[in-house]
Amino acid sequence: MLKLFPLYIVTLVLFHLLSIKAFAMEIQFDNPNHVKEGRISNDTVMGGLSASQLDSQQGQNAVFSGNVSLDNNGGFASIEFQLRQTAPYSDRITLRVFGDGKRYQLRLKTAKLSFGEAYAADFDTQAGQWSEHTFTVTDFQPRFRGRNISAPALKFADISRIGLLIAAKQQGPFSITLDTLIFDSHI
Repeated sequence: MLKLFPLYIVTLVLFHLLSIKAFAMEIQFDNPNHVKEGRISNDTVMGGLSASQLDSQQGQNAVFSGNVSLDNNGGFASIEFQLRQTAPYSDRITLRVFGDGKRYQLRLKTAKLSFGEAYAADFDTQAGQWSEHTFTVTDFQPRFRGRNISAPALKFADISRIGLLIAAKQQGPFSITLDTLIFDSHI
Protein backbone atom coordinates (compact mmCIF):
# COMPACT_ATOMS: atom_id res chain seq x y z
CA MET A 1 0.00 0.00 0.00
CA LEU A 2 2.86 2.41 0.75
CA LYS A 3 4.25 1.97 -2.76
CA LEU A 4 0.89 2.94 -4.31
CA PHE A 5 0.58 6.14 -2.29
CA PRO A 6 3.22 8.12 -4.25
CA LEU A 7 1.73 6.90 -7.55
CA TYR A 8 -1.71 8.05 -6.39
CA ILE A 9 -0.31 11.51 -5.52
CA VAL A 10 1.51 11.81 -8.86
CA THR A 11 -1.63 10.77 -10.76
CA LEU A 12 -3.75 13.27 -8.84
CA VAL A 13 -1.29 16.13 -9.45
CA LEU A 14 -1.02 15.31 -13.18
CA PHE A 15 -4.81 15.18 -13.52
CA HIS A 16 -5.09 18.55 -11.78
CA LEU A 17 -2.45 20.15 -14.02
CA LEU A 18 -4.03 18.77 -17.18
CA SER A 19 -7.50 19.90 -16.14
CA ILE A 20 -6.28 23.47 -15.51
CA LYS A 21 -4.88 23.69 -19.04
CA ALA A 22 -8.15 22.36 -20.45
CA PHE A 23 -10.00 25.43 -19.16
CA ALA A 24 -8.34 27.93 -21.51
CA MET A 25 -10.78 30.37 -23.09
CA GLU A 26 -10.38 32.54 -26.16
CA ILE A 27 -12.44 35.71 -26.53
CA GLN A 28 -12.89 37.02 -30.04
CA PHE A 29 -13.85 40.69 -29.96
CA ASP A 30 -15.93 40.43 -33.14
CA ASN A 31 -17.98 37.49 -31.85
CA PRO A 32 -21.32 38.36 -30.19
CA ASN A 33 -21.25 34.94 -28.49
CA HIS A 34 -18.13 36.03 -26.57
CA VAL A 35 -18.78 39.70 -25.75
CA LYS A 36 -21.71 42.06 -25.75
CA GLU A 37 -21.51 45.09 -28.02
CA GLY A 38 -18.73 47.47 -27.01
CA ARG A 39 -19.68 50.54 -24.96
CA ILE A 40 -17.77 53.73 -25.78
CA SER A 41 -16.84 56.21 -23.03
CA ASN A 42 -14.79 59.26 -23.97
CA ASP A 43 -13.74 62.43 -22.19
CA THR A 44 -16.94 64.04 -23.47
CA VAL A 45 -18.51 62.88 -20.18
CA MET A 46 -16.37 65.61 -18.57
CA GLY A 47 -16.56 68.25 -21.33
CA GLY A 48 -13.71 66.97 -23.50
CA LEU A 49 -13.83 66.67 -27.28
CA SER A 50 -12.32 63.24 -27.99
CA ALA A 51 -14.29 60.89 -30.22
CA SER A 52 -14.11 57.17 -30.89
CA GLN A 53 -15.97 54.33 -32.52
CA LEU A 54 -15.97 50.56 -32.81
CA ASP A 55 -16.17 48.93 -36.21
CA SER A 56 -16.97 45.26 -35.83
CA GLN A 57 -18.47 42.67 -38.12
CA GLN A 58 -18.66 39.00 -37.28
CA GLY A 59 -15.84 37.15 -38.99
CA GLN A 60 -13.64 40.26 -39.05
CA ASN A 61 -11.55 41.85 -36.33
CA ALA A 62 -12.99 44.67 -34.23
CA VAL A 63 -11.35 48.08 -34.78
CA PHE A 64 -11.42 50.71 -32.02
CA SER A 65 -10.47 54.05 -33.53
CA GLY A 66 -10.97 57.77 -33.19
CA ASN A 67 -9.27 60.99 -32.19
CA VAL A 68 -7.96 62.04 -28.77
CA SER A 69 -8.31 65.76 -28.14
CA LEU A 70 -6.71 67.68 -25.28
CA ASP A 71 -9.17 70.57 -25.72
CA ASN A 72 -11.43 71.44 -22.77
CA ASN A 73 -9.18 69.42 -20.43
CA GLY A 74 -9.90 66.24 -22.37
CA GLY A 75 -7.53 63.48 -23.29
CA PHE A 76 -8.99 59.98 -23.31
CA ALA A 77 -11.13 57.54 -25.25
CA SER A 78 -12.19 54.09 -24.08
CA ILE A 79 -14.29 51.08 -24.90
CA GLU A 80 -15.63 48.32 -22.68
CA PHE A 81 -17.01 44.87 -23.44
CA GLN A 82 -19.08 42.71 -21.10
CA LEU A 83 -18.18 39.02 -21.13
CA ARG A 84 -20.98 36.61 -21.98
CA GLN A 85 -19.43 33.85 -19.90
CA THR A 86 -17.27 33.56 -16.83
CA ALA A 87 -13.55 33.35 -17.42
CA PRO A 88 -11.96 30.07 -16.31
CA TYR A 89 -9.22 29.72 -13.74
CA SER A 90 -6.07 31.04 -15.36
CA ASP A 91 -2.81 32.65 -14.37
CA ARG A 92 -2.21 34.72 -17.48
CA ILE A 93 -4.04 36.41 -20.31
CA THR A 94 -2.74 37.20 -23.78
CA LEU A 95 -4.10 40.04 -25.90
CA ARG A 96 -3.49 40.03 -29.67
CA VAL A 97 -3.79 43.39 -31.45
CA PHE A 98 -2.77 45.22 -34.63
CA GLY A 99 -1.28 48.49 -33.45
CA ASP A 100 -0.63 52.07 -34.38
CA GLY A 101 2.50 52.67 -32.30
CA LYS A 102 0.63 54.18 -29.35
CA ARG A 103 0.33 53.14 -25.69
CA TYR A 104 -2.95 51.65 -24.50
CA GLN A 105 -4.29 50.39 -21.22
CA LEU A 106 -5.99 47.01 -20.84
CA ARG A 107 -8.69 47.43 -18.19
CA LEU A 108 -10.33 44.55 -16.32
CA LYS A 109 -13.40 44.98 -14.15
CA THR A 110 -15.05 42.74 -11.57
CA ALA A 111 -18.20 42.99 -9.47
CA LYS A 112 -15.98 43.84 -6.48
CA LEU A 113 -15.07 47.26 -7.93
CA SER A 114 -17.05 50.47 -7.77
CA PHE A 115 -18.14 52.41 -10.86
CA GLY A 116 -15.15 53.79 -12.78
CA GLU A 117 -12.55 51.65 -11.04
CA ALA A 118 -10.55 49.06 -12.99
CA TYR A 119 -7.50 46.85 -12.80
CA ALA A 120 -5.23 48.38 -15.44
CA ALA A 121 -2.04 47.41 -17.27
CA ASP A 122 -0.33 49.54 -19.92
CA PHE A 123 1.05 48.12 -23.15
CA ASP A 124 2.73 49.59 -26.21
CA THR A 125 1.75 48.71 -29.76
CA GLN A 126 3.92 48.63 -32.85
CA ALA A 127 2.71 50.68 -35.82
CA GLY A 128 1.39 48.48 -38.63
CA GLN A 129 2.18 45.20 -36.88
CA TRP A 130 0.37 42.43 -35.04
CA SER A 131 1.62 41.89 -31.50
CA GLU A 132 0.77 39.75 -28.50
CA HIS A 133 0.85 41.08 -24.96
CA THR A 134 0.85 38.59 -22.08
CA PHE A 135 -0.16 39.67 -18.58
CA THR A 136 -0.31 38.06 -15.15
CA VAL A 137 -2.35 39.41 -12.24
CA THR A 138 0.75 41.19 -10.91
CA ASP A 139 0.83 43.36 -14.06
CA PHE A 140 -2.48 45.01 -13.12
CA GLN A 141 -2.92 47.88 -10.68
CA PRO A 142 -6.31 48.97 -9.38
CA ARG A 143 -6.92 52.51 -10.68
CA PHE A 144 -9.54 55.22 -10.67
CA ARG A 145 -9.17 58.23 -12.99
CA GLY A 146 -5.47 57.58 -13.46
CA ARG A 147 -4.65 57.16 -9.77
CA ASN A 148 -3.74 53.94 -7.97
CA ILE A 149 -6.33 52.88 -5.39
CA SER A 150 -6.86 50.07 -2.88
CA ALA A 151 -9.01 47.18 -4.09
CA PRO A 152 -9.50 43.45 -3.50
CA ALA A 153 -6.87 41.19 -5.08
CA LEU A 154 -7.53 40.53 -8.76
CA LYS A 155 -8.50 37.04 -9.89
CA PHE A 156 -8.94 36.55 -13.63
CA ALA A 157 -11.90 34.22 -12.96
CA ASP A 158 -13.79 37.21 -11.43
CA ILE A 159 -13.58 39.37 -14.56
CA SER A 160 -16.93 40.42 -15.99
CA ARG A 161 -15.85 43.31 -18.25
CA ILE A 162 -12.81 44.05 -20.42
CA GLY A 163 -11.85 47.44 -21.75
CA LEU A 164 -9.23 49.47 -23.56
CA LEU A 165 -8.26 53.06 -22.91
CA ILE A 166 -6.00 55.48 -24.73
CA ALA A 167 -4.91 58.50 -22.71
CA ALA A 168 -1.60 59.89 -21.40
CA LYS A 169 -1.88 63.03 -23.57
CA GLN A 170 -1.58 61.05 -26.84
CA GLN A 171 -3.32 63.68 -28.92
CA GLY A 172 -4.48 62.85 -32.42
CA PRO A 173 -5.90 59.93 -34.37
CA PHE A 174 -5.63 56.36 -33.10
CA SER A 175 -6.63 52.92 -34.35
CA ILE A 176 -6.16 49.54 -32.71
CA THR A 177 -7.46 46.27 -34.14
CA LEU A 178 -8.64 43.82 -31.48
CA ASP A 179 -8.26 40.16 -32.35
CA THR A 180 -8.35 37.90 -29.29
CA LEU A 181 -7.90 37.77 -25.53
CA ILE A 182 -6.91 34.33 -24.26
CA PHE A 183 -7.22 33.20 -20.64
CA ASP A 184 -4.94 30.26 -19.93
CA SER A 185 -2.32 28.77 -17.68
CA HIS A 186 1.38 28.55 -18.49
CA ILE A 187 1.78 25.30 -16.55
